[in-house]
Amino acid sequence: MEELITLCEAASRLGVHISTLRSWVREGRLPAYRLGARFTRVSWGALLRALDATAVERESRESAPREGEAQVYEDQR
Repeated sequence: MEELITLCEAASRLGVHISTLRSWVREGRLPAYRLGARFTRVSWGALLRALDATAVERESRESAPREGEAQVYEDQR
């Protein structure tokens, strides 16, 4: 079974603000487990997978040409 940690602990381990993780949970990017009305836990493994998906998404967005930007192609000779 994967390690379940609090959002506060996850934020501390990653060096991000807890509101970032709360928004990921709200957006469905990070699965979370509710324990009663006040306690939320996330799987450390699921969190790492969500980070990998975010990194891939960011890389594809950054490598795509922006509107009005010329695209440079290397000569394939």
